[in-house]
Amino acid sequence: MRATLIIGGGPAGAAAAALIAATGHPVTLVERNASPTDKLCGDFLSGAAIAALHALGLDPLTLGAVPVRTIRLVHRRTAAETALPFAALGLSRRSLDEALLRLAARRGATILRDQAVRGLERVPSGFIARTATAGLLAAGTVFLATGKHDLRNLARPARPNGLLGLKMYYDIAPDQRAALHGCIELLLVRGGYAGLQLVEHGRAVLCMLLPAARYRAAGSRWDPMLDSLAAEAPLLARRLAGATPCLERPLAIAGIPYGHLHRAVRHAPPGLFRLGDQACVVPSFAGDGIAIALQSAMAATSVWLRGGSAAGYHASFARQARAPMRFASLIHFACRTPALQPVVAVACRAWPGTLRFAASLTRVVRPA
Repeated sequence: MRATLIIGGGPAGAAAAALIAATGHPVTLVERNASPTDKLCGDFLSGAAIAALHALGLDPLTLGAVPVRTIRLVHRRTAAETALPFAALGLSRRSLDEALLRLAARRGATILRDQAVRGLERVPSGFIARTATAGLLAAGTVFLATGKHDLRNLARPARPNGLLGLKMYYDIAPDQRAALHGCIELLLVRGGYAGLQLVEHGRAVLCMLLPAARYRAAGSRWDPMLDSLAAEAPLLARRLAGATPCLERPLAIAGIPYGHLHRAVRHAPPGLFRLGDQACVVPSFAGDGIAIALQSAMAATSVWLRGGSAAGYHASFARQARAPMRFASLIHFACRTPALQPVVAVACRAWPGTLRFAASLTRVVRPA
């Protein structure tokens, strides 16, 4: 049997490795990080993500995941709150990714860590991947699961949006931890939004999507940026009063191609399956990224094991994702536009069911 290569050890890549290894097929996963690390992600497990993890044989509650039952949307001093239409959990990517990589290794996958793939070349027998230190790796099939990062010769189409993603973990005061327990807070701020929730070990994770120009105006420094946000979001100021940051500096990423949906194209190399953010980049507020990563891994490996084509998988996944992605993009625009933010907040406060409806509309993946 020709070897299968998976590039990227996040939820999509690790899940694909676990699924393939369980069938007895040889599979190698290449991960650029040498050890467990934090990733720029909202750390939110939707109902579909939880269902997928259980199907893989992994219970996120055993990793310390924190239940999330409600969503609270806040713009300045206007707040709306309602129950989520699905069960959800808060769990850091550091914990989730490592648990999935361990699962893949137990099932027989070869895991190569601290190996960055520099390029992927199509050859008559399949593919050749060039790595930083492990040399050349040959494979008949490749699953591309590099998340928000692209391989140089397989980059997704650029979608300039001037946005910057930022993330920080905090130890917050006990009373604020109690107030946040069981809830995810979505705070609308000028030009963007921020999400705050609890994850394992009682920490709070703050993720935000802002205009890069706004961060530069704060001197590209975290504390002045946070002071600016707290001035227009009193709830955020209250939550972080006396809080201790858990990282030396925030995680940051720019150039995320929100709205990207990979479709089968005639010149696409056969045998190359794109997973997770390589297949579909849903706006951050939707909280569906991990579910998409896991479900795309399950769908792609199922197609491959049946002898199906990458083009067929991509076409099917694009059909499934098209409508939810449109809704998510519209809501993403409304939540970032200063003139529309107060309208969104007032509407959600008057009709809390609007939040549940929006959460349902933007599910690319639904629990079985």
